[in-house]
Amino acid sequence: MQTKQNKTESQEQAEYLLKTAIEYYEAENYKNALKNLSHAHKVFLAHKNICKVSICLSLTGLIKYINKTESYYKSLLLLEDSRFLAESTSKKIDKAVNKYAFGQIYLYEKKYYDAISSLEYASEKLDEIPYLKIKSYELIALIYIELQDNKKAFEYLIKGIEYSKLYNSKTAYEKLRNLSEKLIYENTSINYSENAKSAREQEQNTSLLIAFSKIARTVNAESNIDKLLITIAGQTKLVLNADRCTLFLYDKEKNELWSKVALGLESEEIRFSADKGFAGAALRTGETIRIKDAYSDKRFNQDIDKKTGYKTYNLLCMPIHNIKYETIGVFQVINKKSGDFTEADEEILLAIGTNAGIAIENNILFNMQQKMLTDQQRLFEGFIDTLSASIDARDKITLGHSNRVRLYAELISNKLNLNSDVINIISKAAMLHDIGKIGIRDDVLQKKGTLTKEEYEHIKEHVKITYDILCKTNINSSFNEITEIAASHHEKYDGSGYFRGLKGEEIPLGGRILAISDVFDAITSVRHYRDRMPFKDALNIIIEGRGKHFDPKITDAFLNLSCASIVNILINEYNMSFKQEDKFILLAVKIKEFADILNKNNLNEKELKIVETFKKYYIREN
Repeated sequence: MQTKQNKTESQEQAEYLLKTAIEYYEAENYKNALKNLSHAHKVFLAHKNICKVSICLSLTGLIKYINKTESYYKSLLLLEDSRFLAESTSKKIDKAVNKYAFGQIYLYEKKYYDAISSLEYASEKLDEIPYLKIKSYELIALIYIELQDNKKAFEYLIKGIEYSKLYNSKTAYEKLRNLSEKLIYENTSINYSENAKSAREQEQNTSLLIAFSKIARTVNAESNIDKLLITIAGQTKLVLNADRCTLFLYDKEKNELWSKVALGLESEEIRFSADKGFAGAALRTGETIRIKDAYSDKRFNQDIDKKTGYKTYNLLCMPIHNIKYETIGVFQVINKKSGDFTEADEEILLAIGTNAGIAIENNILFNMQQKMLTDQQRLFEGFIDTLSASIDARDKITLGHSNRVRLYAELISNKLNLNSDVINIISKAAMLHDIGKIGIRDDVLQKKGTLTKEEYEHIKEHVKITYDILCKTNINSSFNEITEIAASHHEKYDGSGYFRGLKGEEIPLGGRILAISDVFDAITSVRHYRDRMPFKDALNIIIEGRGKHFDPKITDAFLNLSCASIVNILINEYNMSFKQEDKFILLAVKIKEFADILNKNNLNEKELKIVETFKKYYIREN
């Protein structure tokens, strides 16, 4: 009999198989999709997970039909079994997947209206499986193209494009965008009815398609809410042949409508009570307002006209809804250039508004998320600084050690051409690599003489303590890497280090970089038990440690740094300036070249100048 743990592992494995099966289905790799679905189905069945069994059956029936493994009727039998199971659960996702599968098969069988009904249901319930949700919109759009209803087709393409951005599905986004552009160029009109259209109507319909396309492109490229609103309002004004268009957003906390967009009107931010005017009425009632004579209606807010000197004649006002059908703003289109606004204009504004609502909310959510990530990063940085400062507070003589290790590690990382994200993680690890010393006794940590064997073993424990502390501080996903790097700075390339005795590339790259950075700072800084080591001896320790203590490639990267870059860090803790002429001299000398100079007996004039220049910054007067 399986243990509870084994059952859990099997369920997790089945979830993974189902997920990869959907990915195979997306890539049209039907053989592997069916294989994974078969395995997942068996596991879910063993665990009596009826919801997931139903999903597996639905997708299996669909893929067998697409792959011509089963006939239409046999596929329907599988889907009927799946539907029966779905109806016995309280879940929604299994029913949605079943509807999706029926919908795609109906499409292939040219039962278009049955397909639309099934896919529309699926598209509303498939948030847990983003690809199928986006695919539902694509399939509905394809059906409307077949039915020559290009307006509807474009509406669903825009929804698919917006959701593909929301779920970061680049492949789906490109596919849907290309399809929408093809629709624009191959079709020059949208069929609102079966009657022939005038040239003006055809021109307007083409403009609507172009407007949709521009809005879709801006949605996926623009993170600035003001610019997004300008694009939506501008395209709306153009399509409806109006003099002005304002897109108001609802500030729920202040109960105000506001906008910086009043195309045709140069003004600062517009803001007024949500209880005022036609915009306020549309917000409160959720209804579209179409007025031929604005001044004859008591709901009209004349304040803006009075303030600007503009005269409003007719207008069209419509609420904007988000995905949950909550009102988030209002369109206000003013003064149609030819006649009054019509029902057809309402339909166009509704089509734009539906997609605009999703686009605006996605933009707002994206900016909120970015702000939250920025705030979290700021807190994270502060947390690391606080932990690092706690080590400096324990021992004033090693004050600044972690920061200098960070600076050396960044120099080496840049020399190795590591990307900025990796360097950032290594930098954080450098600041935290000695946090475990808070668990070391003061009499050992601050001892000025040579450590006894017992004391040395005790101080070595700081690495394990570092690991334990950081393991419990799981702030974000990158913190695991920081923990591993920080806890491996005393590992040695030949495997003789501690605390895990890792060898070679078993040691994280960041750990190998910290190893050389930590040792170099330790031997070139003043410590309790000795003064700063002569630089010649310090470099010989690094060179002799190549391939033993240190990774050869990282050692070579360190030795190829300029002497000027080292001096910049050495003088970092002192109020000492680096003279321009000295910097120029030391910039031209690599550390490995300087090591050769220091090991020579007879120096020429140029070499003597280099040594004297370096000593000026390295040797400190007491």
